[in-house]
Amino acid sequence: MKKDITIKDIAQKLGIHHATVSRALKGSKKVKEETRNRILEEVRNMGYTPNLLAQNFRNGRTNIISFIIPDLKHHFFSRLISCITELAREKGVLVMIFQSNDNPEVERDIIQLLISMRVAGVAASVGLRTQTTTHFNLLAEENIPLVFFDRVPQSTLLPTITLDNHKAMKQVVAELVLRGKKRIAYISYHGYTTIFSDRLNAYRDAIHESGLDFEKVVEAEQIFIADGYKAASCLFQDRDTPDAIICINDEVAIGVLRFLKEKRISVPDEVSVVGFDDNPMGLVCEPELATFSQSIELLSHTLLDLLLHAIEYQENEKQDIVLPLTLELRDSL
Repeated sequence: MKKDITIKDIAQKLGIHHATVSRALKGSKKVKEETRNRILEEVRNMGYTPNLLAQNFRNGRTNIISFIIPDLKHHFFSRLISCITELAREKGVLVMIFQSNDNPEVERDIIQLLISMRVAGVAASVGLRTQTTTHFNLLAEENIPLVFFDRVPQSTLLPTITLDNHKAMKQVVAELVLRGKKRIAYISYHGYTTIFSDRLNAYRDAIHESGLDFEKVVEAEQIFIADGYKAASCLFQDRDTPDAIICINDEVAIGVLRFLKEKRISVPDEVSVVGFDDNPMGLVCEPELATFSQSIELLSHTLLDLLLHAIEYQENEKQDIVLPLTLELRDSL
């Protein structure tokens, strides 16, 4: 039987202390970049994976990890789960998926269930109606590692994976200015997680840095097509109307396109429209919706690795990982 590769094997091969290998795999800044790169290369060469099953057997836990998702019908979450369950299977880890329906009460019930099941670790994207995340502290009390991703609480001392909204917003504003747009508005949402506040702050920073005088924000009631339509109607009540609209997500942007089409406002000649999330519905719009996409594969690998490392080392220290977004230049821009 093939011997499992351990951290000590990697350390011995490289002639360094096993604690250095452990710190490097946890992303510690105390390890020099050159050393970390050597370690990661050797990890790949030797085929090392965390021995989650053995670790959890010692701790009296299962080899099951769980994901708490707001809405499985959303294309982003469904694609993510499909990818991550396959990756977990390859590592011999079982995945359980729970849907919160954006309801904090459901989140609390799920957490209680997961504690009773003695799961190894949890990854969660917080629901739209979750104003406080104190119920997630129950996991910490039971020493169950937790990673937040995508919809992340405003303040947390736990590992998080978010998106580079500031770089994305700066890029799209620069692109719109390059195309002659000078009155760029933003449709936001008041949600309690960082993704909403980050995008709003990123918009304001990008407008300021571009030197534009026009800054206009309308807050959508929710983040669906009907809300985008309603928000667009508010933007066009004043005489000082926008010539470009950036939206919190693609569903809101599709609602904006519907409003503009109804009012016979040409897109993108008179008004450009941009969304976020790369929803497949945007490809069947007329014109096709410009948007920001992210690599589901990169997110899946990053999220699973971060959670498995937290489980193996029983450390759940704060670590903020920011992943890139890609601007999809389509006809609505």
